[in-house]
Amino acid sequence: GISLRHLVFDLAGGVKPNRKLQALLMGGAAGAFALEKDLDVILSFESLSAAALPLGSGAVMVFDDTADVRDVLKRLAHFFADESCGKCYPCQLGTWRQHELLDRGAAGHPVAGDRERLSDIGVTMIDASLCGLGQTAPLAVLSAMKLWPEMFNPQHSGRGDS
Repeated sequence: GISLRHLVFDLAGGVKPNRKLQALLMGGAAGAFALEKDLDVILSFESLSAAALPLGSGAVMVFDDTADVRDVLKRLAHFFADESCGKCYPCQLGTWRQHELLDRGAAGHPVAGDRERLSDIGVTMIDASLCGLGQTAPLAVLSAMKLWPEMFNPQHSGRGDS
């Protein structure tokens, strides 16, 4: 029955002094990003669901304004690509392709059309992967694409702030 704000700032100590909250990744690596506007959401399945946020594994990753969200996404993509068992092609190929595209973006070399490619890969993985890993591997990426579409443009600097 506590709010996300209470969890992050009162129980976990918030962000470092002189830093601003950029985002929270709710539910672990296969979660969705929350913003400052979501801090008053109550930590329950019902409230989080109404806010389109997962509880997932219960992990809450806090990122201040110094975090490079592109790098975070690249690291998450690497994790999923490494963990894929390779049994089904949507996950086997999708996780590796997602990692390649995000690695290129994090290196500062995104190409026009990468946003559409990532979206297509994510939808395909969700719809066609055989297990939960492939079905959830693109969730953080798709969430970031909704919140920060400009991050996936070739001229963007990297951080998730607008």
